[in-house]
Amino acid sequence: MRPLEGQTAIVTGGARGLGRAAAEVMAAAGANVVIASRNAPQLDEVVEVIRSKGGKALAYAADVADERQVQELVLSTERWVGPASILVSSAGVLDPMASLARTDATVWLRHIAVNVGGVYLCARAVLPGMLERGYGRIVNVSSSAARRASAGWTAYCAGKAAVDQLTRALALELGDTGVTACAFYPGYMDTRIQERIRRASPEDFPRVEEFRELHRQGKLRDPHEPARTIAYLSSPQAARNGQIVEFADDELAREVDAFFAAEVAS
Repeated sequence: MRPLEGQTAIVTGGARGLGRAAAEVMAAAGANVVIASRNAPQLDEVVEVIRSKGGKALAYAADVADERQVQELVLSTERWVGPASILVSSAGVLDPMASLARTDATVWLRHIAVNVGGVYLCARAVLPGMLERGYGRIVNVSSSAARRASAGWTAYCAGKAAVDQLTRALALELGDTGVTACAFYPGYMDTRIQERIRRASPEDFPRVEEFRELHRQGKLRDPHEPARTIAYLSSPQAARNGQIVEFADDELAREVDAFFAAEVAS
């Protein structure tokens, strides 16, 4: 038995970056994965890759900021694959990157609608079924930007701080229901979002040189590394309710290694 055998996972933002890596790792661990994104062509490519390796995956085009589309995503998952026992909210946007006075209000508010509203809508859609069945795992992808304010990142910092507090408050509501929610900081990864950050001007984002240096020094990790942690946090073995979990946590890293070592041993 692979460690996520029999589980059905919805992964948002699964067309690329960490979301895609999480879908691939979880499928390899035995989960039936429904991958959601607004980018349908890229979703099909991810599904083909997963299926070519013997995994089970389904693509579903949806905007996580749209309540109707999110509800249809969850209902379609149950109809075609089975009730969702795992939700990984990885969908997110980066822009706007500029001082608040120069941001476009529509773009700023769209950011919050996706990065915070999407987390809320997806959790709200899967929770009734999870609570009825007495089991579920919700992993919300967050960032250390929730704790470290940066000029030019008012929307991103505010959004990630909101995700952290939403996760903590939700965990209090879940109590001992068998459903858990945690937030995860994956750290610096080699993704398209990082490319976008490096293209920013110092005027828009004063920390840009710091990120360019991380790239020059080869300190951006493959997103499949933190994706392994997401797979573990999505498992029955992990019951981190209300915790803000960081990839750099050494104790967590040992738990993740043991989780995948047990898979190899079996």
